[in-house]
Amino acid sequence: MTNTNCLEGIRCPQCGQENRFKITALITCVVTDSGSEPVGDHDWDDESGTQCPECGFTGKLKGFRKRNRLPPDPDNMNSSRADWAAVALRAFMERTGADQEDALGDLLGDLMHWADRNNFDFDMALDRARWHYEAETGGERHS
Repeated sequence: MTNTNCLEGIRCPQCGQENRFKITALITCVVTDSGSEPVGDHDWDDESGTQCPECGFTGKLKGFRKRNRLPPDPDNMNSSRADWAAVALRAFMERTGADQEDALGDLLGDLMHWADRNNFDFDMALDRARWHYEAETGGERHS
């Protein structure tokens, strides 16, 4: 089903489900010493905490937004390549406690430290990675 209302463009980046999510919403309440009553509507934005109830994946709502379109995949291997990277990123997140929003940048920074200590030229490796990516996507670069 294609969502066209509250969940339009939203899907779990881990398991792909699109039907329901737990989203932290902001509400206004009248609060007295004896309790609280919601007043008016509620709201959320791209910074709102979000969880997939199917797989438990959590992050900010903006991380659940579908990407526009994927680049070409001439050898039909790019989903596998992305899956291999996801395994490494999940292992890094489990080991360090980094959340999804910070994990890629943190891992890249830590790889720079690793390269320093193991006599590798990180910039050359990054250039090589870009060359591979462009070759694997028919020469197109997407974000």
